Amino acid sequence: MNPLTDIIPSAYRKAVYAVYALAGVVLGALGIAYVAAEPTWLKTALAAYAFVGTALGATAHANTPKARKG
Repeated sequence: MNPLTDIIPSAYRKAVYAVYALAGVVLGALGIAYVAAEPTWLKTALAAYAFVGTALGATAHANTPKARKG
């Protein structure tokens, strides 16, 4: 029994993962656009994105069905 799958439906988790991926594309593009200036807000956003990414990645990994052996 996994409390996450009991509390948050998979469709909602899928949407969160998609939004997170899109945010990564946007932040990456902004990082390229502002490579010379690199404003503080962008540094902060990229750091927060990386920090949240660890939690989201661990959550996604924990909720992926395990492959059966044999």
